[in-house]
Amino acid sequence: MLNRIFSILGAQWLIHQDTAVSYLPVLIAFVKGQEMLLKPADDKKPYVVAWSDSAQLIPTIGKWNLTDASIPENSVAVIPVDGVICSWNSVDLMTMLRDAEANDSINSILLVVNSPGGMVSQIDLLAGSIKSMTKPTVSVVMGMAASAAMWVISATSYRIATSPIDVIGSIGTKTSIQDYSGLLEKIGIKITDFYATKATRKDEEVRAIKESGDTKPMTAFVDFVNEVFHQTIRENLGIAADSEVFTGAAFFAAKAQELGLINEIGSMDYALAKAYQLGLRNKIINQSKSLNIFNQ
Repeated sequence: MLNRIFSILGAQWLIHQDTAVSYLPVLIAFVKGQEMLLKPADDKKPYVVAWSDSAQLIPTIGKWNLTDASIPENSVAVIPVDGVICSWNSVDLMTMLRDAEANDSINSILLVVNSPGGMVSQIDLLAGSIKSMTKPTVSVVMGMAASAAMWVISATSYRIATSPIDVIGSIGTKTSIQDYSGLLEKIGIKITDFYATKATRKDEEVRAIKESGDTKPMTAFVDFVNEVFHQTIRENLGIAADSEVFTGAAFFAAKAQELGLINEIGSMDYALAKAYQLGLRNKIINQSKSLNIFNQ
């Protein structure tokens, strides 16, 4: 737990502002050494659904297990992307995607997304894993897909919101500098940093702010991450560089659809059916390609 708290404090973030502010009381309590009663995370588990011969959606055996050998043919893997996406969550999600990709009984993947964003670290790798899937991927937004979560869903084959008040977008990058020196001195702790003579650029972004108030190095750092974010969205969704989506604003579902961030507004059942249909079509196309190769 302590290692993850330090990771959170030192991370760069792609996250919606409202959520970032809501975590401040926890951060302040940690810095002050106050007891934090944190409940174990109630992580939502991946599961699998399948269709009967009458095309009715039914839950399958092997729930919570993407590697189960008894999963029926042409099933859909449902993988939650819920809450703040920390780097370790991205790693776990990549493992789930690999499991779904490797299981021949699974024909498509549905990401159920309700997230304000998360850490910069690993998010590009997670989106890259989604983009490289040979099976169709559909994302269904159930509340919010902002910032890093928008990066993730941009890599999916199809994007569906479930409510007019779903919040989508927030394509922008920010960072914060925390200075605890005053607080630490109040409790008798004084920290003095010493740098090697040749380490002139060590911590240059923070040093420039502390020593002279120069924000240019930190802004350049944030701009670089932001440009990678923007380029990914442009490539994945084909959105023009001058679109208002790149202002960092978040949009309700109808406006997000108008701007090209999502494809349509539907329901969870519709999203499941869409993933299933895309999976079947993909399977037929691949079988056709295999037959053509065989007949040549």
